[in-house]
Amino acid sequence: MFFLQMSIGAVMGVIMGYVMAWTINKIKLEQEGLYPALTLAMVLFTFAFTNLISGNGFLAVYTAAVILGNKNFIHKRSLTRFYDGIAWLMQILMFLTLGLLVFPSQILPVLGVGLMISLFLIFVARPVSVFISMFFFKSTLQDKVYVSWVGLRGAVPIVFATYPMLAGVERSGMMFNIVFFIVLTSVMLQGTTLKVVADWLGLSEVDDSPRRLQLGRS
Repeated sequence: MFFLQMSIGAVMGVIMGYVMAWTINKIKLEQEGLYPALTLAMVLFTFAFTNLISGNGFLAVYTAAVILGNKNFIHKRSLTRFYDGIAWLMQILMFLTLGLLVFPSQILPVLGVGLMISLFLIFVARPVSVFISMFFFKSTLQDKVYVSWVGLRGAVPIVFATYPMLAGVERSGMMFNIVFFIVLTSVMLQGTTLKVVADWLGLSEVDDSPRRLQLGRS
């Protein structure tokens, strides 16, 4: 089932990515504001139809978005800004929703385990995986160290941690609390020190050039 869903999802994502780019360029809508509605409708269709034929809708949408993002189509700048705002809004809503499932009194008993796992992920697991993955690329030691430090954990691990709870797995509440604490630790430790680490590694750059704000049609 896993390979079937991944295969169908990947194929549908590739197909719909090209179809979406072709549709946006060929269709002529009177109002520019209708293009976000058009693309959103195609995204929902991609997800629903892929699920209908036993594929993974999430992978299909992701693959289609990667392909579409690398294509040239009309109103690309305005559509990118629209979905960037939607993405930030969804992240805020997701964190608020997931935060309602957390009780501080239940996190205290797992602080020790959560801290050990978090430190292992930050200082061992991710650096090892990054150095192995970037071994065949021309990158400096500073680049690899910085990429290793930027491995922030976000809402996705917390969402995955809710699956055992929905399935009624034993001690799933403890798993959820540990994952939530790991994400919180990652954001607080790594997220707040990104600039400091970049400065320490000599990778930070200051852009003093004036910003241009384009208000015309994309």
